[in-house]
Amino acid sequence: MRSTYIFLVLLFPALALLNAWWFGRELRAFVDSTPVISSTADIERMKTAVGRQMYAALVQIVLLAAGPATFFVGMLRGALGPADVMFIILPSAAVILLASVFKRVETKAKGISVPDEELRRQRDSIVHTWLKKPLPDW
Repeated sequence: MRSTYIFLVLLFPALALLNAWWFGRELRAFVDSTPVISSTADIERMKTAVGRQMYAALVQIVLLAAGPATFFVGMLRGALGPADVMFIILPSAAVILLASVFKRVETKAKGISVPDEELRRQRDSIVHTWLKKPLPDW
């Protein structure tokens, strides 16, 4: 039973790392291919990239909560002990490190240059939704 709990406690952050890497890579590809938003096609691509980020963030919340929840259930059932907290701390540090790398990509995406006032308004609306709402509303 102990090995099952340890497996699950490690599985969830591993999936969180994969989720962060996959969708961070997609956002980086968008930022690299779009140094300037100059058309409605660029805005539509931004909506797609950001929308996927928003859904990935919701999945990430579940994945990041599932590991500690599993750990505490394992503790309550006597399968895990206090020393096993390292199985939470070390993988969490890896997730935080990867998230900090992709935070810079998010910052670049939020500030992509837009020469046109209408396109800038649309970009700002997308960024507002990204920061303030759980799901895309476009």
